Amino acid sequence: MHPRTKLVGFFAVLCLMLFSSCKISQQQATTELRRAVLNNEIPKVRKYVRKGALVNHKDPKRGWSPLLYAAQAGHLEVAAVLLKNGADPGQTSDKDEVFPLQRAASNGYLELVDLLVRNGADVDQQDGRHRATAMMFASLNGHTEVVRYLIDHGALLNVRSNRGESALFIAVSAQQYEVVKLLLDQGANKHRPNIYGTTCLQKAKELQDEVLINVLIDK
Repeated sequence: MHPRTKLVGFFAVLCLMLFSSCKISQQQATTELRRAVLNNEIPKVRKYVRKGALVNHKDPKRGWSPLLYAAQAGHLEVAAVLLKNGADPGQTSDKDEVFPLQRAASNGYLELVDLLVRNGADVDQQDGRHRATAMMFASLNGHTEVVRYLIDHGALLNVRSNRGESALFIAVSAQQYEVVKLLLDQGANKHRPNIYGTTCLQKAKELQDEVLINVLIDK
């Protein structure tokens, strides 16, 4: 064989090997996507999506999707890339059955809440464990602007958890004064008791919180 022919053959094999090494499996791409999401590495998120990563795949340990991790961490641009490429905004986790809007609202990420709602997230979705909504978690943690946003986008005021607690009851229990005032101003029911027969006013009295007691009596 002519030396030049051997050289051409060698380079052909080398190119094939290099090309093969650049290809990764869908499983590998999906694993790398999750890592990139956790680290807020937007170029890598785009890269692994292009390489075929499954954007709705749940990790085996927690059963969380990439979008759920992005929502929990407040990674707005990452979430936008995932949603643009087919991530399901309503997908729940396997074990604790939480969902992206709930996690974003719980942490007060207003822009992320807006992104999820604009991409079809249900403002009244309830988790599987506590039947808790995004507004309940926002109320618990005192994120008044998130609560206001959810109300403005149609969230029901008097949805109740598996313990019969509304967002208002939860806000009272957590002594979140501004959220309590907002919910009352919007017409939340302050009289309906939880499954143990406790009303919002009774809860405020249990806490010996004169501010809450007066707010609940006056409104």
